[in-house]
Amino acid sequence: MEIFHLVYDRIRETNRYAVAAGVFLIWMLTLADVDLIRMVQTHQERVSIETKMAGHEERIAELDTELLRMSEDPAAKERHARETYYMHKPEEDVFVFR
Repeated sequence: MEIFHLVYDRIRETNRYAVAAGVFLIWMLTLADVDLIRMVQTHQERVSIETKMAGHEERIAELDTELLRMSEDPAAKERHARETYYMHKPEEDVFVFR
């Protein structure tokens, strides 16, 4: 009980607004549901997801152009089948170098 009286006397002697502001800052930085730490983490996750989305959009654009090229040119379709799935004609031998 003595400690509470000492703390109360110490608070009365200091600026109450500074104490209230300090308590508010501690609350907002660490204890609140939407604190600064979680806001920074959420922002970093959002930036990471947006960069991944941009990469996926670029890949989709590349695949669309490849699909268009393969639908127009049968030689491109044959080349894709040979390179990707190692398809070959019956009289051919396939050598894979990695």
